[in-house]
Order: sequence, then C-alpha cells, then structure tokens
Amino acid sequence: MFPPLKFMTLKGCVYTQSDVKNALAACFSRHFDKRIRWDLASSMYGVNRNNTTDLSNYTFSPVTFNEEWPKVWRLVIMVTMATLGTTLNGFFVASFFVERPLRRAGLVYLACIGLTDMIITGVILPVSSVVLLSGDWDNVRVCNVVQCLGMSAVYCYSLFFMFTAIEEYLRVCCSKQVYGIVTRCNVAITTITVFILSFTLGSVGVYLDLDYDYCERLHYGNIYYRAVSVVMLHLIPCLFTFYYLFAAHLSVCRRAATQPSYRRSHAYSRDKSITVLNLTTYATFFLAWVPYVIISFNLGAASDDTYYNSIWFGHGRAVLATSMYSIMDRGFRRAFAHLFNYCCCKSSLSGQLAPRHRREYCTRVRLLQPNMFMARSAQIRLAGRARAVSLIRETQHL
Repeated sequence: MFPPLKFMTLKGCVYTQSDVKNALAACFSRHFDKRIRWDLASSMYGVNRNNTTDLSNYTFSPVTFNEEWPKVWRLVIMVTMATLGTTLNGFFVASFFVERPLRRAGLVYLACIGLTDMIITGVILPVSSVVLLSGDWDNVRVCNVVQCLGMSAVYCYSLFFMFTAIEEYLRVCCSKQVYGIVTRCNVAITTITVFILSFTLGSVGVYLDLDYDYCERLHYGNIYYRAVSVVMLHLIPCLFTFYYLFAAHLSVCRRAATQPSYRRSHAYSRDKSITVLNLTTYATFFLAWVPYVIISFNLGAASDDTYYNSIWFGHGRAVLATSMYSIMDRGFRRAFAHLFNYCCCKSSLSGQLAPRHRREYCTRVRLLQPNMFMARSAQIRLAGRARAVSLIRETQHL
C-alpha cells in the first residue's frame, strides 16, 4: 500500500488526502443544502402566499355565517331564529298534550317531527351564537358536533315523516281494524329506533371521515357510505312519503265527492286540513334542500359561501315549518291559543282543557217529588185550556 499523500499549505500546516476529501465533502454538502433550501423556499413561496391569502379571504364560516356581515346582525339573526323556532316547535309538541283530538297514538311520529326541528332551533343555533360571541374562529370540534347534529336531525325528519305519511294513509284509506293493528304496535320502540339509527349514522359519517368534510372541505368522504346513506335515509323515504301523502289526499277528496254526509261532517274538514298540511310541510322540506342536492353533484366546484348557504337555507326551514299547522288547522290553532294564554295570561290550563262544545248550566235544577210533578202538570194543562177558551171567546166577539 502506498503511504497517504500529504499537502503543505502556506502556513506550514500539513493535511493528508483524507482531510482534503472531508473538507471538500463538507463544503459541497453545505452548498448543496443551501441550494436545496433556497429552491424549496422559492417553490413553496407561492403556495404559502396563496394559502395565507385564502385564509385571509376565507370569509364564510360553517358555524357563524358570513364574516363580511356585521357581527351584531349575525347575532340578531341567530338569536331571533333560535327563539322563534324553539317557541313555535315547543308549542307544536305541547299541542299533542293539550288538545284532546290530537292525543292519538299515530300522531306520535308527527310530534317527533317537531322534536327534530327543535334540535336545530334549540341546540345548533344557540351553539352558533355562543361561538360568535366568543370572538374566536371556528373550532373544528364544535363544527363537527354541529355537523353531526344537523345530519342526524335531517335523517330523523325524513324517517319520521315517512311513518307519518303511512299512518295517515292507513287511517284515511284503510279500515279501522287495519289501522288499529298498526297503532297497537309499539310506537315507542319505533321512535327510539329511528333516533338511535339516525344519530349513529350521523356520528359515524362525521367522526370516521366517511361523509363529506363539512368543516374544512378537505375530503369527499367514502362514496359508498354516502350513496347508501342517501338512498336509505333520503331517496326511499322521499318516494314513500310523497306516494302515501298524495294517496291519502286523493282518497279524502274522492270520498267527499261520493259521500255527501261525509262532506258535511267535521271529520272531512279535519282529514282534509291535516292531509294538505302534511303534504305542504313535506314539500317545503323537499324544496328547501333542493339547492344542496344540486350543489352536491359537484361539491369541489362550489365555493364556500354557496355550499354553506345551501345548508343553512335547508336548516332555516325548521324555524317556521310547524307554524303552518297553527295557521291552517283548527285543532292546532286552538292548542296554540291555549298555550299562549297559559304562558302569558293565566297560571293554569284546567279551564282550557275542558271540551269546547260542553254546555254549562248556570241555573239550579230543583228536584221535584212525583206528586209535585203531577200537580204542576195539571196546572199547566188547566192554564192551557183557559187560554184556549179565552181565545175562542175573543174570536166570537170579533
């Protein structure tokens, strides 16, 4: 082996060949490292700038509406919607306990529709108001809770309206025996099952990233999960609901045309009003979510304001949907009046719970003995004969 080469510098220091290689390698590595860092910084500068610009221009919040609107206006809108919607939905649910004609087992599903709307007006909107008052930008955890509650409420609404339409169809179109068999089923188990199924699917879709990312819009979710959830919880219930609602309404109209006695009865006005109301309410629900359905075909191309506006437009339907029942139906209108009178004017509902057509007798009824009754009858007969004789005499004089 040859001995290692030695280099003499101007200062008299001696360096071996290995020292020179190490020095050159260190110099090259430092230069190359600086070059790579410069290239990466140059290439990432535009991306960082765009992200920063996007974040600075990110004006629409998935929880607190458009950031370009004044904070006071947004707070007033949220508080007004939450207060009005919770009051109307609360009155709607309480109507089934106040008004006796509404205390029917089949109407439990219709009462649960009011409960699902209260999830939006009584939970989601107040949470959004608190987030807005905190002054912080959206928290992803809070946004996930809002998304989970919103999706679960929509699932429950769709399923409960399908059961309401089926109950209405059986009551109007089928015999009392068939309707009795259906209403004797355990309604409580069905109701609890719908709530558990809806909230389970909503939670799985949000927290396992199977559904579309509502908060940050970073992924599209699992396409199979989205397809199954849409078909099972929206498409099939929508078809069944419209079919049974239209069939019930046409059956009421056909029966009224062929049976004049039914047309003059109170049952006709009650059946017609409830069928028209259910059909109108579900059509409102369907039309409110049509913009989101159109956008969902190409979610990536939709801007943030368009996407979030379509969802809040669908949720905003829950504020005034149940008020149509208090306007168009006599039973709900009477129940709303009783509840308003109880909340604002009186401290008891005992007087209002009495049947509307019950007669009140304010005079005392004296109990007469049999002999007294016979004497009174004889007096009435004698008085009648005397009046008849006097009338004959007057006519003879004429």
